[in-house]
Amino acid sequence: MEIGMKRLTRRMTLINKRKRDDQRRGESRARNGHPGRTAATAGTVTLEAALVMPVFLLVIVFLIFLIRTCVTEMALDGALSQTTRQTASMWYVVSKAQESFAETKAGEAVEAVDGKLEDIRKTLEQYGNLLPAPLSDWASDAAGRSWSIEENAAIPLLEKVMKELADPNVLDVDRLDIVNVTLPSGTEGDGFLTVEAEYRLPMGVPFLGRSLILRSSAKERAWVGGTPSTALLNEGDEEGGGSLAFLSMEPSPARPGRRVTLSLKAEPGQTVELSVYYKSGQSTAKHLGQATADSEGLVAWTWLVSGNTTSGAWAWEAKISAGTGTPLSQSFLVSRS
Repeated sequence: MEIGMKRLTRRMTLINKRKRDDQRRGESRARNGHPGRTAATAGTVTLEAALVMPVFLLVIVFLIFLIRTCVTEMALDGALSQTTRQTASMWYVVSKAQESFAETKAGEAVEAVDGKLEDIRKTLEQYGNLLPAPLSDWASDAAGRSWSIEENAAIPLLEKVMKELADPNVLDVDRLDIVNVTLPSGTEGDGFLTVEAEYRLPMGVPFLGRSLILRSSAKERAWVGGTPSTALLNEGDEEGGGSLAFLSMEPSPARPGRRVTLSLKAEPGQTVELSVYYKSGQSTAKHLGQATADSEGLVAWTWLVSGNTTSGAWAWEAKISAGTGTPLSQSFLVSRS
């Protein structure tokens, strides 16, 4: 029995010794650059990094692309807005040139050609979807564009202005194009200049070979001159008001949240009282009420149209404080567009 216990003890001692020797040899190989348990662990970490790193880099590249696209879009909007605003502010001169040209034989010929082209465009718009593909797509694209000679002639001119205003550090002008222009007609409700532009990004859609395009549009009311005011006279008011006479109301239409100025003609030194009526009732805005005409008989009020004012046609009434004469009243427009 004792002999068996001694043999078992010796075997256990030998097994423990072999384990210690194996551990020492593994540590020695690792220090000498030989593969061991530590090297295997390092290899596992390297493999995991190789699998995760491409995904991480892809996310970083995508974020950079989004930031770059946002900066490009802001630069495009800024250049287009400046171009539209500057052109609209100088449109009065252009409108006068248009009127003069329209009275010539060449202007009449251009107008006749524009009418025929518009008829063709409407025909494509109405029957283009009956054509087989891809003709139907081409017809739809053509019908969605302006065929006006004047508007198409304005595209390269506005494009040159926009490229001069574009930030060269952000936008490549060779990738910048104006695709559509709608000129103001000078009629009520249509005195807006609309410009649409697009910018082709340098990168495309992977695996599809298609370009990524940013599109933007800007719309600005153009100054087309005309009568001093487009305020609406109530029926029978043309000769009313006694010694009061309407001069102007600017801007017209009035804008919620902005100031408006009404000018009347009265006898020098007369005191005139002005009341303004909206949907909610009589306005309590500052600077309304009584005002005194100057030495030339000019009397004016400037007040703030509330931002909550409902769009529509509202009225003002002016009367001489002394009670003489017939009150002068007119309608005026308030519009948010």
